[in-house]
Amino acid sequence: MAKAQSKLPAVTLVIEWENAIDVADEWTHRAMGALEREIEAVAPRMPVKPRIMYLYDATAVEPEVIDRTLAQIAPRLNEVAEVEIVPTPGFTYYKLKNYGIARSTTDLTIMLDSDAAPQPGWLENLVSPFADPEVMIVGGFTVMAHTDLVSKTMALIWLFDLPEEREETARKILAHANNCAVRTDFFRAHPFPDFPMFKKHFGMWLRDLVDRGYGFVRTVDAMTVHAPHPGLGYVLWRGWQSGSDRDFQLYLEKSAGRMRRLGSPFGYLAKKTKRNWTRIARKGGLVGLPAWQRPAAMAMALGYQLASTAGEVTSALRRTFTPVPAAYRRGHSPD
Repeated sequence: MAKAQSKLPAVTLVIEWENAIDVADEWTHRAMGALEREIEAVAPRMPVKPRIMYLYDATAVEPEVIDRTLAQIAPRLNEVAEVEIVPTPGFTYYKLKNYGIARSTTDLTIMLDSDAAPQPGWLENLVSPFADPEVMIVGGFTVMAHTDLVSKTMALIWLFDLPEEREETARKILAHANNCAVRTDFFRAHPFPDFPMFKKHFGMWLRDLVDRGYGFVRTVDAMTVHAPHPGLGYVLWRGWQSGSDRDFQLYLEKSAGRMRRLGSPFGYLAKKTKRNWTRIARKGGLVGLPAWQRPAAMAMALGYQLASTAGEVTSALRRTFTPVPAAYRRGHSPD
């Protein structure tokens, strides 16, 4: 006789619609369809239907867009889950996450991106570590889809590991807000900080909590496939934003001195370029990047890092940050 499957806890899923604006519809459709299949597979094992909140910027998106996509791509999702389409007043990515989790109605809340497609077993593997009452945060494993030279290059040099790097991923004290679960009350007491950054809050937030002794688990069995960046222009823009974020992080954690902030980007440029070129040369085959395209990929990776350096230098020249939140300070020295 087959062993009965274990019950799963009730969950709320918080999904921003910000990324859906940037990427091709194909990737949002893939994500929504994959989510429907995953919820259908596990919902019968939950005490109540999962609650799914799609959060959108009411100043930029018509709710009918999300309604039509649901009806076309995931028509059964409303049957197996409680789906809400929630307007927000122009919130950015991390504020959307805070806003959604503040409205969660279950003990566990999952953060997922609108362009990240859950793979089979994702939800069960993401929530199962919470059987340990000491665990407060669980991070899944996000990989980047790749279909062309740009996306293959970014899959090699971006924040996400490759599927073949599962063992390395599992050892990292790292996760991403596109594929993460939290105890709801814990997160409400420790929300994402409101920093003057684009998208680097999560790593700083997580490290601070782990340093303070809160339980974190990384599971590579909860995988999502994230949409690729929509073109080279977007890649360069993200490079610029990444550099600007890094300047704030340097200010916050190491030195408020403007001279140090101006000097740091160039050493980082050399370090990251070496790392990126090495990965392209050694692991290009893992993403289907032929040898003859690798010089172009290296040039593209250099362009991304130069954009990041430019963003960091510009931020160091123009921006002044005060005050420094003590909870996130690391060896900070005044001007």
